[in-house]
Order: sequence, then structure tokens, then C-alpha cells
Amino acid sequence: MRSRTYIRIAAVTLAVVFAGWTAVRVINAAEPQPTKKKAAVSQTVDPSDPTSVIYLDTSGKLAGTGDATKPVSASFKAGQAWHPQAMSAAVFPKDKYGLVDWAKTVKQGNIISPRPSLDPTVEDTPPLDMDVIIQAKGRFTNDVTYPHWIHTYWFNCDNCHTDIFIPAAGQNNMTMVGIVNGQWCGRCHGKVAFPLTDCSRCHNVPKAKAKK
Repeated sequence: MRSRTYIRIAAVTLAVVFAGWTAVRVINAAEPQPTKKKAAVSQTVDPSDPTSVIYLDTSGKLAGTGDATKPVSASFKAGQAWHPQAMSAAVFPKDKYGLVDWAKTVKQGNIISPRPSLDPTVEDTPPLDMDVIIQAKGRFTNDVTYPHWIHTYWFNCDNCHTDIFIPAAGQNNMTMVGIVNGQWCGRCHGKVAFPLTDCSRCHNVPKAKAKK
């Protein structure tokens, strides 16, 4: 009888100890666990600083660690994500997609001052201030303003004429399908210039106004 009583006492003691240990684990699990603080990202574009935005992709993650076969972020779908993350953290004006608006950057005149050539002896040629109205084929689609000024600010005339555009009215049978596939305007737009999804930026001349 006495040995049986000892066994019962030992069993009860073990049960109490186990119950208490389990309760402590449950309480500890319920308590908020300390979170690891993310390292602050430096907004300075410094190649020697690994926390600089120049090392991040457009979603703010460390570049070079993702799946190269997938878009880098949501902005890829809207604007092809052709602007580096470092640009978005700088003082450049942005378009509605959050991408650098290079035309506005140039027109403000106090942000950048690019050299006309890598050759220091080359003189700068003033841009050609001439707009061309391109009639859209759709009856309900606004016509296009092609501003030579901003294009010739960046390029020489022979960059486009005559390999890309024939400099004569009605001689360029342009289509949006062809442009999307990299012809005509598509040689730059959607790659190194603003995306083709920003339709009204080019199609900005009402049909009635164009006829006048």
C-alpha cells in the first residue's frame, strides 16, 4: 500500500510539473516576440555604401537576389521599369507612373546640364523648335504632336532620319502595332523614354483642332 501511495504521489507531482511547464510555454508563445529591425536604407547614391539605394531594385529589395525571369515590380507592367531605383530617390520630377520625366527635367533647366558629346571639342547644336502633327488613323483618336525640340535636344537629326523616319509627310505608314513591336517611336519609347501606356502624352491634339 505504501509503495503504491508513493507511486501515486510521484505521478501527481510529475503531472503538475508538466502542466506548469506547458503553461509557461503557452504564455511565452502568446507574448509578442522581438522583431529584427531592418537596416536603414541610405538615400545617398554611394557605390561604396551597401545600404545605398543604388544596390536595390525598384521594389526596395536587394538587387540580384530575385528571379530574373519575372518582372521586378508592379511598375514593370506599367512602364517597363527602365529607370534605376537610384533615379527615383533623386530630385528629378516624376510622371504619373513615378518614373523620371526627362522632358520636364530638361525644361526646368536647373537640374541637369548634359554635355553635347564625349568629345570636349564638339560644339552644342541648338534644338530644332518645330512641332509636327501626325494624324491618327482612328476617327475617335486624338492626333499626335511630335515635338522636334525635345527630341533634337537629345539626338542629332541623323539618329532618326532616314533609317527610322522618312522626313516627308505621309511617307511613314506608322501603326501602333508596329510601334509596340519596336518600330518608329517604339525604338525608344517603352525602353529609354516614357512608356507607350501614357497615350495622352502624344495623342493630345483633338481631331477638330488638327483640321483647323
